[in-house]
Amino acid sequence: MNRLKFSAKKELKKIKSITAALPEDLQKITEGLVADACFMAEQLEILRCHLEENGWSEEYKNGANQFGKKSSVEAQAYLQMQKSYAAVIKQLTDLIPKQETSKAGEEILSFIGGSRSPRK
Repeated sequence: MNRLKFSAKKELKKIKSITAALPEDLQKITEGLVADACFMAEQLEILRCHLEENGWSEEYKNGANQFGKKSSVEAQAYLQMQKSYAAVIKQLTDLIPKQETSKAGEEILSFIGGSRSPRK
């Protein structure tokens, strides 16, 4: 398997720096969301590596004459987790105060936009 490009601990640090704009009580409330986002980001990377190596489909055989290709279990898990990850990031983004939206919102959008790190 390809070497992972990031870890959940690094993602936690990045997201916490972005959510630092939130009031302290909201930061405590969002700890679960932040932890989930970090976990999902790491799992998505693992699944992405698997899909790059093995593809999105797999062959199946049910009985003597029934066979073909279907979406792999990993592909289904990836798509479902990607939806959940996007929902968590949206929840976090929606909590950022309006006056902080431009800076913190740009950082979050940069984070989820592919580079996985805020632009400077």
